[in-house]
Amino acid sequence: MRRAALLLILALAVPTGGAAQDSVPEAPRDDPREETRIENIIVTGSREPYAANQLPATVDWFDAEDIRVQRPSAMLEMLRHRAGLHIDQPGARGGRSSVYTRGLDPNHTIVMIDGIPLNDENNARGGSFDLATLSSIDIDRVEIIRGPASAVHGSAAIAGAINLIPKRGSEETSASVQGEGGRWGYYRGRATLSGKRGPLDLSLGGSYVDEGDPQSIGDYRGGGFLSHLGLALTDEAELRGTFRYSDAHTESFPDFSGGKDQAINREREKRDIQELDAGLRLEHAPTERFHYSLRTMLHRRFERRDTPAIFSAPGEVEVPAEPDTRERYLRYGLQLQGTVEVIDDLNVTIGSDLYREDGKSRGDLEGFLPGGADIDIDRMVTSPFTEIHWTTPIGVVLLAGLRVDLPESRSEEFLPRVGASYEVEQTDTKLQASWGRGFKLPSFYALARPIVGNPDLRPERSNGFDASVRQSLWDDRLNARLTYFDIDVDNLIDFNATTFRLENLASATSRGAELELTALPLETLELTVHTTYVDASGRSEGDDGSLRLRNRPRWRGGFGATWSPLDSVEAHLQALFVGDSIDTAAPTGDERVRLSGYHRLDLALAWQAADWVSLFVAIDNLTDSDYEEVLGFPAVGIRPRAGIELQL
Repeated sequence: MRRAALLLILALAVPTGGAAQDSVPEAPRDDPREETRIENIIVTGSREPYAANQLPATVDWFDAEDIRVQRPSAMLEMLRHRAGLHIDQPGARGGRSSVYTRGLDPNHTIVMIDGIPLNDENNARGGSFDLATLSSIDIDRVEIIRGPASAVHGSAAIAGAINLIPKRGSEETSASVQGEGGRWGYYRGRATLSGKRGPLDLSLGGSYVDEGDPQSIGDYRGGGFLSHLGLALTDEAELRGTFRYSDAHTESFPDFSGGKDQAINREREKRDIQELDAGLRLEHAPTERFHYSLRTMLHRRFERRDTPAIFSAPGEVEVPAEPDTRERYLRYGLQLQGTVEVIDDLNVTIGSDLYREDGKSRGDLEGFLPGGADIDIDRMVTSPFTEIHWTTPIGVVLLAGLRVDLPESRSEEFLPRVGASYEVEQTDTKLQASWGRGFKLPSFYALARPIVGNPDLRPERSNGFDASVRQSLWDDRLNARLTYFDIDVDNLIDFNATTFRLENLASATSRGAELELTALPLETLELTVHTTYVDASGRSEGDDGSLRLRNRPRWRGGFGATWSPLDSVEAHLQALFVGDSIDTAAPTGDERVRLSGYHRLDLALAWQAADWVSLFVAIDNLTDSDYEEVLGFPAVGIRPRAGIELQL
């Protein structure tokens, strides 16, 4: 601990900070080239916000306008259609939803709200985040970083990061209400309020949704709100705060049970989930070349769960039920950082993170440990870091960073990252490459869960590389990006059926490529295309061969088209094509089952009837495709929805 304290003191000795996340003004729609040149500011991919063309990393984003056009029922529907991401939804929304970034595990992607980590170290998926609880209400933009991000975000960012950024209050006060309903008893209501008065700006949004019980495979009911507050203290300093609360009730067949068709026990798992997130950030720029920030953050998750028993294999020992299990996960932290512009276009950032995690679980494992199957574990991690960003005189952008994570009772983890990019102005070509190391601490569930837990688990460690080329053509009306990636993970944690506990595999690899296209053939028509190939496999210690990892399709892709034939009419059609995958479940034992590939279409139509009212119709799974993303959990069939939105 003396070494940790010394490094922390050295990191805090230099006042540190983060620049304000100022939005970039929109370019006129009639000048697509200028629209492209005004680059989006990315706040997630590095210690400081930089324009996308100044960041040597694979970044993607969508904003509130994209969400409005596509009319998703949940945020996970937006994430489905991004290159490099695969979402598996066990049937209806009541099941736990996971994201696989570039073929790695769900707990290898960190999910955040305004930079506040949301991953749950208590859950059985090793510290992932259940995307089903995410709402799209009052979100300004979502940033996706694909590739090793541990040098910035620490543990759980081996594969990448997803950051939901709330809206800010604008000069013009606005308010809206929206209601919609659809098949199987689906309905949703929402309200938003935004404005600015003097030095104070506020954005507030709340919603409630009832997904009904489509095809008797899952039920989700929940609501919550998100607020973002800003206060300008002086011309050089401001205070910003984010607060989120979510409350949901879900019902679905348990994970690994075989779902509706194969589960031996016909009871469904019931969960009540409350999540609370809060963050406060002070930003100050005393000089033109120096700024610093101080940030605090809190994430609290409570889950009460009643899980019926499932079977490990036909006729063998029953995996126990968990009646009235109560889990609490708490994470809180402090960050101090600052940046100095040493010379023109050369920024040096230094600082430190300090966070503490506390996990508790109370309940029984009926039939195995009656009267107690408790988890009570905590840890603290100190993380000094530094980063250098330099735009060289010849136009090459260089990024180098180092984070040292110092977990209690474990050895230090050095997490370097380097990247470079160069834009050839004569041909509108951008070249980019980056490399980084990552690591993931064993989750509280993996370390301390009765029966399957293993306190001797080692952290997962990774080496990742990617390289891409982006080409703009036709006066920037056509843009293409091709990316190759290669990630190796050592000590991958997985369940060993022979020893009936979680253990470290020898290694896992994920290699592949991503292709992304955007086109504006007409001023009223925008097209997008994406394709991803992933070869993800794992090898157990002592085995000569490797096995394809579960729930990872090798091929997936899709296209989207947004058409505005009239100023008041808008249509959006998007398609998703997913290849086959491998899965297992308790009723199938050791048998690996192939899940067939599938395709689906989603359609949204909107009419701006007046300045203050708009009407819309959306059809999810337009072709009524029958498929499974998880063994035994059929996808929800065609679901039409309709709604109205009023601007007050």
